[in-house]
Amino acid sequence: MKYILHIDMNSFFASCEQANNEEYIRKPIIVAGDPRSRHGIVLAASYEAKKYGIKTTMPIWQALNLCKDAIVVKPKMGLYSEVSDKIMKILDRYTPIKEKFSIDEAFLDMGNEKDVLGVARNIQKTILDEVGIMSSIGISTNKFLAKMASEMKKPMGITTLYIDEIEKKIYNMKVKEMFGVGKKTAKTLNNMGIITIGDLSKVNEDVLSKRIGLKHARKILNNSRGIGEDVLDPNSYSEFKSVGNEITLKEDLDIAEDILVFYKRLSEKVAYRLRDKSYKGKTINLKIKYYDFEVITRSKSIQTKFDDADTIYKEIKELFMKNWDKRKVRLIGVSVSNVESIKEDYQMSLFDNKKGIEEDLDKIRNKYGNGIIRKGI
Repeated sequence: MKYILHIDMNSFFASCEQANNEEYIRKPIIVAGDPRSRHGIVLAASYEAKKYGIKTTMPIWQALNLCKDAIVVKPKMGLYSEVSDKIMKILDRYTPIKEKFSIDEAFLDMGNEKDVLGVARNIQKTILDEVGIMSSIGISTNKFLAKMASEMKKPMGITTLYIDEIEKKIYNMKVKEMFGVGKKTAKTLNNMGIITIGDLSKVNEDVLSKRIGLKHARKILNNSRGIGEDVLDPNSYSEFKSVGNEITLKEDLDIAEDILVFYKRLSEKVAYRLRDKSYKGKTINLKIKYYDFEVITRSKSIQTKFDDADTIYKEIKELFMKNWDKRKVRLIGVSVSNVESIKEDYQMSLFDNKKGIEEDLDKIRNKYGNGIIRKGI
């Protein structure tokens, strides 16, 4: 039997802050867009902060009312990227077949490893000892079940979820808690009388496909029955025609400054993914989904290829301010298209050190922030 692990870093941004600053250890930490303002939004919270009921997207003033001693820090995407790189290199020690899922998540193909539970414990301990970050690990035979398992016990949990365990472990969960089921789909399912994952597993595909489309219906029905993809793609970014991220906000937002905090965060993630696979793009794409589920997309192409967060966010902010109609926003997205590999640019003479210089600059940006160093004009 082939085993798939899903590694999920716990409260990643806040955990990075604690690992980077001894004064933050075992303290309630809030990562927020503007620590100086009580009108910003919580981007991440340490487990010490979560004990007070502090949650992501909660206004800072509300979070501080729940915990007056909470320490509010500004996000450092460079730091988080650097920590992510260290963790991904640790995971590479255990298997050559790894699929990076996001800055703080990855799937591992462990083959028919006999002591998969022991390996999972070792991975978890190594990440904690060497990087100072807690993680949760899900173990199964496909990516969907491994992902669901990793969410079940946090922090520092290790959970199995095999097909013969799904009835006991996930069938009583609400469909909105199922990976791959968004708010709109969950609402549609609930209106059909489908409340739990167990309910979903019994639905006829033809009936469901009329409501949400055949492709989506088939995928979530298969997942609810424990059937999922078990093949990992270590080079999954390399086939992208575009690179993007989107996030469903935990509550609808209608304040521009608060929404832009999340657009900036997504811009940083997209830029990191571009550089991670040596890509540059020429078109920036904005996505807005309103509270009533209407979706708009806007794009802008620029002359020079780019892979930096500053360029992406500058254009995203402009597109958002021009096109947002002040309605409450439920989901936002950022992507870069017209993407090209720049690896070919490095096939130069042995005396051309362009690649090395670029890598050194990126290491500095990752450690201290994108704006710390720029090329001269």
